Amino acid sequence: MTAALSLHVADTSRGWAGVALSPAGIRYATLFHRTRESAEGELRAFGATRDDNPDGERALSLLRAYAAGERAPIEQFPVDLPGCSPLQRKVWLALREIPRGETRSYGWLARHVGEGQAPRAVGAAVGANPIPLWLPCHRVVAADGSLHGFGGGLAMKRDLLELEGALPQRLLG
Repeated sequence: MTAALSLHVADTSRGWAGVALSPAGIRYATLFHRTRESAEGELRAFGATRDDNPDGERALSLLRAYAAGERAPIEQFPVDLPGCSPLQRKVWLALREIPRGETRSYGWLARHVGEGQAPRAVGAAVGANPIPLWLPCHRVVAADGSLHGFGGGLAMKRDLLELEGALPQRLLG
């Protein structure tokens, strides 16, 4: 039997976001939503329920700080990956090795995890990331530096890369 997942959401400067925590760390996370109900609904779909977890407020504090543009070390918060393939595990954990303020290509990531012949499979693993922001898949771009494939949409991907300093801030949104 697997441990229950506790649901934690916060209103940040970028919208509502949250995490589903197991006793070992973040199992699932949301991107930014317009409403609390939407963020909670995404986490409830994974079986998370409102419950106490001593790490919940610490995770939400980091999330609020990150959304506000602070250099909150969200990439260091423990994660507890859901069931996944060995390739997904390698790729998801390698995302944390891409420094804030930088990007890497799908090809680079494929070579980095020893799967240089399989950049499309690596891209599919990136696209299945269950813990966005905390496992920063938004830092992966096309070989030419263009933005591709992000569950929250390319506008959100651009906003996150601007927030982290990987892209110049737009003067007009």
